Amino acid sequence: MFQLFQTKSKDMSNSVRQALSQDMTLEQVRVALIQLMGEESRNHYRMGELYNYVVDKKLAELAGFKDARDYFLQNLKDLSQTTLSSYGTVARKFSEEVAWRYGVTCLTLLLTYKEMAGLKVDHEAPGEALIEVPDAKGVLTAKPFSACSVEEMRQAIRAKRKPTSSKPLTAEDVALADQVGKAVVSRFQKGDPVKVQLRNHQGEAVLDIQGIPLSKLAQLVEALTADGGAALKAPQ
Repeated sequence: MFQLFQTKSKDMSNSVRQALSQDMTLEQVRVALIQLMGEESRNHYRMGELYNYVVDKKLAELAGFKDARDYFLQNLKDLSQTTLSSYGTVARKFSEEVAWRYGVTCLTLLLTYKEMAGLKVDHEAPGEALIEVPDAKGVLTAKPFSACSVEEMRQAIRAKRKPTSSKPLTAEDVALADQVGKAVVSRFQKGDPVKVQLRNHQGEAVLDIQGIPLSKLAQLVEALTADGGAALKAPQ
């Protein structure tokens, strides 16, 4: 039986409120924040499990919708479909305990880095994976994933994307490429050889979209034109 929500999030919230009514030390605040961050990661992971459940059982199609994305787009408008899809990817690749330990956001970035760097990652114990993190001068230092912050993971990904060019890509170009890439990949099923990669061609940002099955070209068009072409608009 599909079982979720075994932890008592309400109890956790009540304990925090009770503590706030008393005098908390700085250390107590830090510990409380870590606990809440862990609960957030668990909730995101479980949202991913629910998303995958709907996809695997084809519940949306059975209910008359085109697919799971179409259903959630109509019925959960306040939740980004790209975000929900990324939760689903993490839930497929990692256990809930791993997600609680490292956070769903960091694991999502790890999967992106893994594809870009050709990195081998033990999904049961990803903490030992070595990430090349640039410093302020661009010098790379290998750090275990367990020691990397979310910002360091993003910097490592940007460093992998940055080519040897006199004119580096702007942060806006990288953000837009990320947005388009996620919108495209989320339209296809696991196993489809779809790949979206940003590169620098003589100082100009170029986005390569590869591996689109000929029978699924319409899904590529939908990804780029959905919501009035929202995926093609620069992130705010």
